[in-house]
Amino acid sequence: MKKPLVIKEKPEPRRSSTATRTVGAKRPAARTRLDPAVRERMILDAAVEFFAEHGFEAQTKDLAERIGVSQGLIFRYFGTKQNLVERVYQNVFLQRWSPQWEQDLKDRAVPFPERLERFYLAYFDAVDEYHWIRVSLYASLAGHDITNRYVQSHVNRLLEIILRELRDYRGLVVEGAIEPLEYELAWHLHSTFIYYLIRKYIHRLPAMEDKSVMVARIIRSFLHEFETAPVKALKPARPRARKAPPEP
Repeated sequence: MKKPLVIKEKPEPRRSSTATRTVGAKRPAARTRLDPAVRERMILDAAVEFFAEHGFEAQTKDLAERIGVSQGLIFRYFGTKQNLVERVYQNVFLQRWSPQWEQDLKDRAVPFPERLERFYLAYFDAVDEYHWIRVSLYASLAGHDITNRYVQSHVNRLLEIILRELRDYRGLVVEGAIEPLEYELAWHLHSTFIYYLIRKYIHRLPAMEDKSVMVARIIRSFLHEFETAPVKALKPARPRARKAPPEP
């Protein structure tokens, strides 16, 4: 695990009051101050690490102590803790998202299995990181809506694209309402990769490193499910009728 990021500036050494300056000697160099944008970025990076380790119930005063600044300085740059959390959301989730993913998934010049595999390799590379999954889970546990917003605004839209492109691949009508079971199967696919991150960064269990092989097999299994059993044909098994008890 990384050492906590410290951004405390080095104070200028004190001069003795009895010291005299030799004629022609240079003045001591003034203390170098961080550019405000650099300092803001360093505080934000430290906040991402801090919340990923301790969750969003942790206090900003502890964050300030950890990185060697005053709590007031954090509020000077971010206003409130909620604003800081919002910036963490943008940094961890939104800045990793590529609009090109959606365009590539819709490119029917490329076979759908290949598109899907390329996407999940790219997505997996983007989110396979300690901070991403821990911030996601801690936010939900603390009652923050940042993970829910990310799912509603980005992931659900993406899954709908995948399902409609899957319909086209199977020769079905693309338009029309998505069946609830279709969504569940798409979420089953997507959550397979999320649980990989949970095993790796939350449970700290061994995880397969060859992503290309793993993604290819998972995608193949997902497509096979639709090819062998149309969604509307997937019905629960009927419970067996109980045998009547023998008469006395």
